[in-house]
Amino acid sequence: MYEKSSDRRRSRRVALKLRGRYMLSDGYESHCETLDISTTGVRIHADVLADIGERVIAYIDDLGRIEGDTVRRGDDWFVMEIRITRGRIDRIAQKLRELSGVSLETTMVAPILTEKRTAKLQLAFGQVYALEVSDETSFGAKVHADFRLLHGAKLTIDGRPAIVVGDEPDGFLVEYSRRPL
Repeated sequence: MYEKSSDRRRSRRVALKLRGRYMLSDGYESHCETLDISTTGVRIHADVLADIGERVIAYIDDLGRIEGDTVRRGDDWFVMEIRITRGRIDRIAQKLRELSGVSLETTMVAPILTEKRTAKLQLAFGQVYALEVSDETSFGAKVHADFRLLHGAKLTIDGRPAIVVGDEPDGFLVEYSRRPL
């Protein structure tokens, strides 16, 4: 049975059925349908379920690509915690508002450290920089730099593994990794 306990959720979910496709970490792909969704998680009905902790990539109609880790599962569904940047969270909240007519709170996602702080950035091939970091959450941060890195570039910020996921006018966005690079 699906737990409806609000104490496990960081943001409000809405019942919304959207079709899509998903891919498990072993490369298995199939059709799926969302059962409910928020800016931080999605419950997906699927024939083959993801294991707890497994990384899943889904392409959901009207929302696009989302990815995250599986945190719960039932007989024919699993819940994945969505891992995206703050800007994308706001865009998804707007899209969900349009599709469902329900306004979703986006401020509960994760604490955001908006002040700039100096951090040690080390690239995978050894170069070290002292750069400013801002808009930091447990998922990622904005790195202020006068250079760009390719999407997917691996690095560490103060020893924490991260991957470049986007560009900004004055730097780039990184997503923190749970696994060593």
